[in-house]
Amino acid sequence: MFKLLLAVMFCVAAMAVRAAGEVKPFLWTAAASGDTLELTATVAPGHYFYANETFEIAISGKDGRAVVAESVPKPVDTDDEFMGKVKIFPAGKWVWKFRGVPPFSGTVDYQGCRKAAGSEPALCYMPETYTVGSAEAIPAAAGAANAESRLDAFRLERKAVGLQSVAEFREFLAPTGGEIQTEKSGMFDGVGIWLVILLTLVGGLGLNLTPCVLPMIPVNLAIIGADGAGRTAGFRRGLAYGIGMAAAYGILGVVVILTGARFGELNSSSLFNFVIAAVFAVLAAAMFGAFNLDFSGRVRISPKKLRGGKTVIAFVMGALAALLAGACVAPVVIGVLLFSAELYNGGNYFALGLPFLLGIGMALPWPLAGAGFGVLPKPGRFMVVVKYAFGGIIVLAAAWYAWTGFTLLPGKFSPQEELVNLDRRLEAAQLSGKPVLVDFWATWCKNCKEMERDVFPEPEIKTLMQKYEVVKFQAEKPGAPEVRAILDRYDIPGLPAFVILSEKR
Repeated sequence: MFKLLLAVMFCVAAMAVRAAGEVKPFLWTAAASGDTLELTATVAPGHYFYANETFEIAISGKDGRAVVAESVPKPVDTDDEFMGKVKIFPAGKWVWKFRGVPPFSGTVDYQGCRKAAGSEPALCYMPETYTVGSAEAIPAAAGAANAESRLDAFRLERKAVGLQSVAEFREFLAPTGGEIQTEKSGMFDGVGIWLVILLTLVGGLGLNLTPCVLPMIPVNLAIIGADGAGRTAGFRRGLAYGIGMAAAYGILGVVVILTGARFGELNSSSLFNFVIAAVFAVLAAAMFGAFNLDFSGRVRISPKKLRGGKTVIAFVMGALAALLAGACVAPVVIGVLLFSAELYNGGNYFALGLPFLLGIGMALPWPLAGAGFGVLPKPGRFMVVVKYAFGGIIVLAAAWYAWTGFTLLPGKFSPQEELVNLDRRLEAAQLSGKPVLVDFWATWCKNCKEMERDVFPEPEIKTLMQKYEVVKFQAEKPGAPEVRAILDRYDIPGLPAFVILSEKR
């Protein structure tokens, strides 16, 4: 008790120093996501707070319900000049995680000190209390409003858009070249135009293998051939299917480039995902024999009564397949759009044709496939197993789109909370002096999940990311005004995207 009183004697001087404008040495933030509360303490260099009787966290859930501490950091043993041998939380970031029934509320009581440095003596601050819950709701709106203004205090060092390999992301985090590149847009940086054309065609071919297109393969087979119609009919339907792909990508690309629309906004719509889930559910039911999905009839469109049959259906389904592949936000799509926009803004209007070229690359195999499918024999008993296997794939696709649509329903995402979190992380960066790494992601972004699974866990990447104040900015609805303003600030056309910011001096 005597040691505690002795430490408190130094607090009067500390209050005077802080009143004179010293940066706050201890920053507490609370972020709730579903049934989890994450409580973070950021301690400035040369400071620490005690893990003794002066430190207490009291958190409760809805109506005072108890919460479970899932993760509690361990303090460090030290020989403190004020308290002797004691446990402390030194400079750095400390995170507590609790699980319970939201909304959460409570308090954190703590007392910290500053180590002696140069001519500045060691001192301790008065005990303080950080309030979680309703008391935080008052400054939340102000925090959201302050996020953009606080960004004005930072400058953009470099940017990366699209899926990154471990090597690419390592170079982004720690450039080894002599001149730092201010913007990394993906696979087309520093590449000649003819190689860009080749890569675009190859990338288009690769889009046929994305998880968004694979479930359509059995339907495509039924449309463009596999009915013994002959090579000519199969080739014609395959060509129509490919033209639909090229048209969809070409039109989509031109709209994105000319209007500045953001690639991926369509897939961020809950309605879009529910519609696709319903389509896949119908296709799966047909695969399992619930009814006969017959594409052999002719299509009649009133009032002109256009007769197109499977050729017209093939064109429409080709466009749909391209649209679904685009919703996967494949890195080559992002690269093509960025490169096209850059060339177009530089006065090269032929750049508007690159998205069409991407669609042509995706369409290349289908006329030949159609000709081949057109002479296949009638399906035998073995095809029943194949049919059911494809049905299972389609069911999984339907479930995935339905779940994505559910997560995007109103009330499941709050742009205001993202801005508040961004504001607090920027404030923490100003306190620690670290540069800021902003990770723009969304639940519907497949490549974001791939980054989380294959890139971020790598030891060298984790080590490099510790040098940054990392901010995960959930751009779930790119069309929301608050989110759009942040994305427009850094000219981000799609996800995933990463920017590195440093404070202006």
